[in-house]
Amino acid sequence: MNQPQRRNYAYHSRYCEENIWWLCQQPEFAASDVIVIAAAQAECFPILCQRAADAPDQPLLWDYHVVLLWPTPHQTYLIDFDTTLPFCTPVADYFQQSFLDEEALYPEFVPLFRVLPAQEYLCNLRSDRSHMKTKTGWQAPPPSWPAISADENNLHQFTDMSDREYGKIFTATELLKTYHRVVK
Repeated sequence: MNQPQRRNYAYHSRYCEENIWWLCQQPEFAASDVIVIAAAQAECFPILCQRAADAPDQPLLWDYHVVLLWPTPHQTYLIDFDTTLPFCTPVADYFQQSFLDEEALYPEFVPLFRVLPAQEYLCNLRSDRSHMKTKTGWQAPPPSWPAISADENNLHQFTDMSDREYGKIFTATELLKTYHRVVK
């Protein structure tokens, strides 16, 4: 099986919600699920194996991150544009290599995982990029393509793990029990 390659899809650094939104529009990912990752209580969570970090074994603190769960007949993969791991990594391998042991973290920094169908994400996410603007300008230059929405932004409903409107919230253990599958 030929696995998807990062270079074949729209990507812009620091705009993971948009990268995955565009990826969800590709026919091969229509039956996938989106995962929005954010801390349970804090403003950030640590994640390893990220290209923006100084080294793969150095934790990077994201306020949120968005990735894709891609089921195939033989295995479920996690697709992450920003990882140093392969773009398409078996979900159990991704979790093992990317997340610190939850017992080593203060509880507020433990990540939670909002999972929702790709089509629900496409239909409901609104982002006008206002979350990336400060009084002095952009936190990171925006992509050249148009924003998902011209004047609405509900990204906070996806990243706030106390908001239960979209998808289902999982711990890492619950997510792996639900989505880790290898068929021989």
